[in-house]
Amino acid sequence: MPELPDVEIFRQYAEKNALNREIEQVTVDEPKIAEVEENKINQSLQGQKFTKAERLGKYLLLPTTAESILIMHFGMTGWLKYGNGEKHRHTRASFIFSNGYALHFINPRKLGRISLSDDPDVFKKKKKVGQDALAIHLEEFQDLIGKKRGTLKSLLMNQGIIAGIGNIYSDEILFQAGMHPKTQISELKDYQKVSLFQYIKEVLHKAIEHNADPGNFPDWFIIPKRKEGEQCPACGGEVKKDQVSGRNFYYCPNCQK
Repeated sequence: MPELPDVEIFRQYAEKNALNREIEQVTVDEPKIAEVEENKINQSLQGQKFTKAERLGKYLLLPTTAESILIMHFGMTGWLKYGNGEKHRHTRASFIFSNGYALHFINPRKLGRISLSDDPDVFKKKKKVGQDALAIHLEEFQDLIGKKRGTLKSLLMNQGIIAGIGNIYSDEILFQAGMHPKTQISELKDYQKVSLFQYIKEVLHKAIEHNADPGNFPDWFIIPKRKEGEQCPACGGEVKKDQVSGRNFYYCPNCQK
């Protein structure tokens, strides 16, 4: 599933290709992915331009000149494509510009969503989205996790607390921090909270730097080895698989006690 680094790459792509172009028409090929009716999307966006490309956790936000905001969530398999050629067979919606090009929302498994909002704060509250993982400050992070219970894995994946981290990057963050995914939040010492915060930032920034492509990740990342029986990039031991709160995770028993 696209997580914060992936959506940041999509944001950069939209910023490069889709801003300040007049929207001529919107077509929705799969009504299931639209949280508002196609005609309402057209009424809100026709004749307008996307003025910015922003990100909130796993959401891409595209404000317009009319102050409406197009919001995209990519589900498990979504991405964007800008072009004037034939549509990809899994295109679910297209934002067609007056220059003949379009920004296509591609979503093979139809689990993505597009919606509109006039107020990002209202949207954030409605969807129960917490602070963006790259926007949160240390003091805020410490305050948030000081009030929570449960495991570190569950904490990192809770979008209502910290937005943007999913199953894959939570494994990487905990591996880099040397913390076991089942460690209880309440067991963390202050210096460990600071360390966890720093690794959240480092891992996400490093993934974005490498275009969110696991094939390009540094050798010391566990994501390319995220399979049971693979060799730990730090100690050479075996990567193991386990579960917490119904979610699989991968870790190194030697490095993450």
